[in-house]
This record gives sequence, structure tokens and C-alpha cells, in this order.
Amino acid sequence: MSSTDLTPQPPPGWYTNPTGPGQRYWDGQRWTDSYSQTQPSAANSEIAAMSSGTPGLVIAGYILAVVIPIVGFILGIVAVTRPDKRISKHGVWIIVLSVVAFAIYIALIVHGSSSGTESTG
Repeated sequence: MSSTDLTPQPPPGWYTNPTGPGQRYWDGQRWTDSYSQTQPSAANSEIAAMSSGTPGLVIAGYILAVVIPIVGFILGIVAVTRPDKRISKHGVWIIVLSVVAFAIYIALIVHGSSSGTESTG
């Protein structure tokens, strides 16, 4: 048994090709014959994340801000505190929409109750 048998090996996956450009697949024990010419970069990862669509928290926040304003308000606060700019930039707007929807609901309730108590006589 050699000392290299005791060395922990990295998990299977794509790694920088030790023998040339691009990437090569490590199966957990040896390099395979699978190659990739693309190198992952922080810019490519960010672009992929940005093009992945609108996060569910944002969609749920806007919908619930109108339907159930208190829940939308809470989701807006949660969204504002997220480190992902795609989410946090919507948080303030979700909070504003929740407050406006709440004010409209209160105005409708007050108007409805005041018009129902008028006397006709």
C-alpha cells in the first residue's frame, strides 16, 4: 500500500484541466477522457443567476401585498433583508404596495359602513 492510497481524493466533478486548457472530469479516482473548453467564471455565474427568472418570494410578495396586505408587508421585509439584489430591490415596492392596498381596504370598509348607517327619514 503506497502513501497515495491514503490521500483523500476530491469528489467527482469538473475541475481545471491539469494537462491543458478548459476543464476535465474527475470521476473520484482518475481523470476521464471528458473535456470542456469553457471555464466557469464569476461573471458567467452571475449572468446565469440573473437570467433564471423572478424568484418566487418576489412573485408571492406582490400577489399577497394586494390580496392579504399584512402578509405581503412581512414578505416585503423579508425580501429587503435578502443579500440577493434581484430580491432585495423588490422588497421596498412590495411594502409600499401592501400599505397602499391596506389603506384602500380600510377606506372601502369605512365608506361601506358609513353609507349603510345613513337614515332616510
